[in-house]
Amino acid sequence: MIDLISEDQHLLKELEGLLGAVEPGSEALPAVLAALRDALRAERTAAYGVDVGPDRYHTTFLHGVGFVEPPPVLAELFDASLPPAGSRFGYFDPARPPPAQRNQPVRFSPLGLTETLRALPLAGEGTLWERLGLSEQEWEQARTQLAAHSMNLYRRLGLEHMAQMRVLVCEGETMLGWVGAFRPEPFTEREQRLLHALTPAIQRRMAMDRKLREAGLLGSALGAALEVLGRPAWVVTFSGRVMHTNKAGRARLEQDVQGVTAQVRDCIRSPPGTGPLFSSGPLRTTGLPDHYLVLDPGPPTEPASKLPVLAQRWGLTAREAQVLEHVVQGETNKAIALHLGCAERTVEVHVTHLLNKAQVESRSALISRFFQS
Repeated sequence: MIDLISEDQHLLKELEGLLGAVEPGSEALPAVLAALRDALRAERTAAYGVDVGPDRYHTTFLHGVGFVEPPPVLAELFDASLPPAGSRFGYFDPARPPPAQRNQPVRFSPLGLTETLRALPLAGEGTLWERLGLSEQEWEQARTQLAAHSMNLYRRLGLEHMAQMRVLVCEGETMLGWVGAFRPEPFTEREQRLLHALTPAIQRRMAMDRKLREAGLLGSALGAALEVLGRPAWVVTFSGRVMHTNKAGRARLEQDVQGVTAQVRDCIRSPPGTGPLFSSGPLRTTGLPDHYLVLDPGPPTEPASKLPVLAQRWGLTAREAQVLEHVVQGETNKAIALHLGCAERTVEVHVTHLLNKAQVESRSALISRFFQS
């Protein structure tokens, strides 16, 4: 437990409340940075995240409060200053932040006031680089990198004569983001304790925001996968709101938005297969509410007209054609075996033959080729 005076305890509750109050999917950090600037009596505050590419680092997000430069210019300047992958950015490598620096606020002297680039970590004894979790060689390399990549950025933004306090917000070994403040006067131990106490709440928020960003990227892949089903499909939130659909699903919504929406909501509240629509079950992401994939059980688009043509083109037996008809409707091997009155293992053999004859490597690729042929 970090000891805080009553005034700072009140500030901490306000800042934690602000982090938790902003709706998921919205940018909470700009509002928190503005409040943090006041709480730390700073001139400017900033937060950024970086991702490690094959050749260099890339900015995943950047927010700044108190800067003259507009956000697009600030982001462009920052991204241009990032070093090649494998290099240190300041006193840490974003791909492998030292354990001693994870979630630990650090105070730094202005870069332009001293050649030694002195810093005052939160706690610990020994040399400065040891307290930062660096070897003396790594410390010298960090100074070189600062001179090569960071100083120009600091000068461009007018930060070289400002003291700095920052924290590397991490989840395990993964760096979620950098949060820091700048002002002409050195930061105090009291302000360092306040930022330290706030860090767990910032970490929770950054972890959730990262999952949402990743879910957004996965959404594009999911959208492409849904299109090959050949039937209406919807991704639904736990409250029943349709957040993504394929073309067939969008067409159904345009025909009867109220009726389809009601059916989708009934579906996610009922056991699979008991209603006019069925769900494949919840889509779970740690730290986020469950979402659901809901499919229309009707036949795919024009399967009857495609089946004889493709059966002849691919040289299918009558039984393989029957299995293919059920596969493209999204049925499992077990369900197909029940329909055809055979063993599930027999269906597996037929599916293997279908993959070979269609020259594809997976069930989803087979469905895709069926509807695209």
